Formats: sequence, C-alpha cells, structure tokens
Amino acid sequence: MTALIVGGDRVAPLARSLAAAGYPEVRHWSGRKPGELHHRLPPSTRLVVVVVDQINHMMASRIRAGAQAQGVPIVFCQRSRTQLDAELRRMQLAQAA
Repeated sequence: MTALIVGGDRVAPLARSLAAAGYPEVRHWSGRKPGELHHRLPPSTRLVVVVVDQINHMMASRIRAGAQAQGVPIVFCQRSRTQLDAELRRMQLAQAA
C-alpha cells in the first residue's frame, strides 16, 4: 500500500511511522512547487498525510478534494510523528469498529 505525504521537508520519521502502520511505500510532495498544485493522486495511493504547517490553503483543499473523489482516507497533522501515530491509531480503531 502506498501513502502520500504532502508538505514538510524532513519526512523520514513520518515515513517510518507509516511503514510500521502497513504503508511500506511512501511518496512525498513538498507542496511548495507550483506544479504540484495540479498533480493528481497516484492511483496506488491508499492514504494521504497532509503536513498542515508546511503548505498553503489552496494545496490543502485540492489534496482534500482529490482524496475524497478517489475515496482515499486523509490525515491532517503537524510536523509531529507522535501526532501522526495517534491519527493512524484512531483510523485503525474506526476501521475495526
């Protein structure tokens, strides 16, 4: 399963958390390049993580719309591995219920 991280500069800690949660392949868009605003989510994407303190509102809304259109779960977090881990646990509990 593939996860997409949008935003952030150093995403290795976030990628390790995602790998531990079952997403061994992680792609990263910095969210700062103008062309990234027009990218479509890769078809293999099963989770989108948006690092909110690193991207602008337009990028966040475009990513959200693309994820919702494809039925892909989306997680918003800051540059915190702890916060990402908590969101992933919350998602797993919601799916199990």
